[in-house]
Amino acid sequence: MNGSGAGSGQPILTTARMIFRPFTRDDLSLIAELHRDPEVGRYMGGIWSDDEIAAALERFVTEHATRGHSKWAVFTTDGAFVGRAGISLWPATGELELGYAFRPEYWGQGLATEAARAIADWAFAHTEVDHIIAFTDPQNFGSQRVLERIGMTRLGDRDMGFGGPSAYFEMKRP
Repeated sequence: MNGSGAGSGQPILTTARMIFRPFTRDDLSLIAELHRDPEVGRYMGGIWSDDEIAAALERFVTEHATRGHSKWAVFTTDGAFVGRAGISLWPATGELELGYAFRPEYWGQGLATEAARAIADWAFAHTEVDHIIAFTDPQNFGSQRVLERIGMTRLGDRDMGFGGPSAYFEMKRP
């Protein structure tokens, strides 16, 4: 990890095991580390190019600055980089999308469920939306179970612009 650890920005959200903070432009190496991993890329359209990594970081930084939410950098409470997670505007529909991508060494520990639940709660507490959406690769059964565990409902498959259908989920405001 570079010098952009958990302490590099004001935390937006904390859980029992994680700290979420806005990305900064100094975090390029974190996004690159995450999205150059073939296991992460398996369900996210492949390994990201340098241009895709730079564009994603700029989008995360800009969206947080203008909207107060985006995908955030996620760290363990002892400062290890886990991945990214948060709530972002999905441009094609104008809805808020809950999303996360974690490094494979953090899979299977309940962290995605912990993060997704905290993000959904944050979204309904800090925005006026009546629902949030999420989507996964149709073969990413682990992420689908995470979304179901936090109370999201699968509404079928939809084309979300990735060249094929995505498993589409929604959660109504409690």
